[in-house]
Amino acid sequence: MQIESKSGKSDIAGTVTAVVFILLASLALWDTTTMTDSDSYVFPRAIAAAMIVFCVLLIAYNLVRGAADSRDADAGTSGPVSTPRRVGLVAAMLFSSLAMPWTGFLLSGVFAFGAIMLFAMYDPWTPRRRIVFPLAALAVVLGFYTLFSKVLLVPLPVGFWFR
Repeated sequence: MQIESKSGKSDIAGTVTAVVFILLASLALWDTTTMTDSDSYVFPRAIAAAMIVFCVLLIAYNLVRGAADSRDADAGTSGPVSTPRRVGLVAAMLFSSLAMPWTGFLLSGVFAFGAIMLFAMYDPWTPRRRIVFPLAALAVVLGFYTLFSKVLLVPLPVGFWFR
């Protein structure tokens, strides 16, 4: 059985990426088997299990139905013009992850969200968007910080610079 869309183009990259993420999630599940405290292993296991389920669903979708809908929707955004944006998204996530021990979750999260928002924005920046989007980004990061640190009691990095 070939992995092809209705337009005849293969979606091998999506399927291979899903398989890689299944392997990574399986490795994360295996890594939690040595954890004895349930507070330590519940969250990583839940995320890994959800990632496996969604990747299997993507593979099944690619095999059964194809990816014509997503390819048609992305027709104007793929190619050499979008490559710097994609690299920028990955670079912003990596930078914020690596900076988190020094800057803490809040500052790193605000940077990551802001950088990702800038790289992912295809529409023009109107004066309203310049005000509303950063405020919404700050609200989302503060909301997740509050949810994880205060409600779920997950210890988040404070950062060496702010201790």
